[in-house]
Amino acid sequence: MSTGTAVQDAAGRRDAARAMLQRPILTALHDPDSLDLVRRHSTALRAMFADRLGYTLIVETEFARLVKTPLDAAAPLRPLHRATGGAFGAIGYTYLALTAAALLAPGQGDRIPMAVLVEQVRADAAARDIEIADGLAERRHLVAALQALMEWGVVGETDLGDDQDRDTRDGDEVVLTVCRPLLRHLTAFALHDLPGPSAAITARPETPRRRLYRRLVEDPFTARDDLDPEALDVLIRERAEIARLLDEDFGLVLEVRTEGALAYDPDGNLTDLLFPGSGTVNQAALLLISELVDIVEPVPGSTVHVDATTLENTLAGLVATHARNWRGEYVRDVTALCRDVTALLVRLGLAHARDDGLLLTAPAARYRPTISEGPQ
Repeated sequence: MSTGTAVQDAAGRRDAARAMLQRPILTALHDPDSLDLVRRHSTALRAMFADRLGYTLIVETEFARLVKTPLDAAAPLRPLHRATGGAFGAIGYTYLALTAAALLAPGQGDRIPMAVLVEQVRADAAARDIEIADGLAERRHLVAALQALMEWGVVGETDLGDDQDRDTRDGDEVVLTVCRPLLRHLTAFALHDLPGPSAAITARPETPRRRLYRRLVEDPFTARDDLDPEALDVLIRERAEIARLLDEDFGLVLEVRTEGALAYDPDGNLTDLLFPGSGTVNQAALLLISELVDIVEPVPGSTVHVDATTLENTLAGLVATHARNWRGEYVRDVTALCRDVTALLVRLGLAHARDDGLLLTAPAARYRPTISEGPQ
């Protein structure tokens, strides 16, 4: 293999790995080019994901599925979100599980009318003594579940069946197409085999090197205080090698400072969470950081505790200033805004939630707007 071909092959493998990180479920319907790239490099990718991260990569004709291993118990969970931005709750996950089970019910083919799906969901819930909503609430939860499944490529909507379908159903009836092979791989293992809900997110014992590498790949920022002594020792001793692998595998650049480590993407697109970004929660979070840094004046490189009263009062002041441009539900309910802003900052690694407020991490100060003098 020539040098040019080897470089091109390495670049293609890295692009394929980035595609799987960005979208752990790739389908021919949503992104055929990326799926083709993953299939081309599937052997090397399977080995890399398994060895470095403890992940399982499943590659078939219609899809590729990256099954991830949970981070350690201290890492914040990343829930599903509805189209409106709200996180899935227990009811949302219940409907998602019931919908997926109904799509896999014996006798169901690759297409299923919506009415049949709804009846199957209701029947399965009743058989397991699960109380579900009815009316508008039922529709809202079913829509959220189906939107998630559509985004993953598990189901799609079609308005045409075969000739027999057209003769036996109403013309405006919604029919869903189902990718049954992918549906079977949505979860890492059969949920009915678990002893309890917590078992689904319990991290397995692994080497410090793999734990560290997974944190660097998956988290926007990894604080030194969040690393166990063994992982911290690996970061110190093997920093150069880890930096090389991050670049080779995913095109990430490792930056290590006193407060922790960051593996960032120079292209800025290898993320599922853009910040700063648009929307009320993003804007409020950015402005909140600036306000809190001014109030508490933290020592550079340190974390700082912000009590609940200061947090809510600061957000209330921001709401009063920006009420005309922010979503009405947040303007009317500052507590809800505080909850969602806190959740965003925690997901970004810029804060830790506390019962009595918030603990801002050192990287939060990077997002404080600065004023620079322009030419006179």
